[in-house]
Amino acid sequence: MFEARHGFPDHAVAERLEDLLPDVVPAIEAQPTAQPEQRGFELPARIWQTMLACYGVFFLAMTTALGSSGKAMLSIVVSIVYVIVFFGAAKIVIRQNPAREPSPLDRTGVLATWCGPMDRKAVYGQILVVPLAVALFGIAACAIILASGAAT
Repeated sequence: MFEARHGFPDHAVAERLEDLLPDVVPAIEAQPTAQPEQRGFELPARIWQTMLACYGVFFLAMTTALGSSGKAMLSIVVSIVYVIVFFGAAKIVIRQNPAREPSPLDRTGVLATWCGPMDRKAVYGQILVVPLAVALFGIAACAIILASGAAT
């Protein structure tokens, strides 16, 4: 049922490739076959706390501005549950294999990524830009809604 359909054994394919591409096959075989295990997210706890605080500010601002509307509150509560599930799932994953040493970002000030090393400012900027923008949006929307409600 699962036999090869090409009609010749796999070792014949490898030999034929070596004949056709003598320089490529040794380079392919020289590549490491397994990546080292990554323990977790390798981010300091303060990054996660800052993200959670940003979303907390957003939901507080939205509740302050729209809390009198039942439909808006339902949307806010559903969104809060989603954020709890998001951060809760990350916490569960982290607890499966807790860090044995501080984050590389705390130890060396550099985080190794698949694109290359990133310094502390770049890591914080890339990870926190969206949560900070969401928090600022919430504050601005709350200020606008409250100002327009007070003017009316």
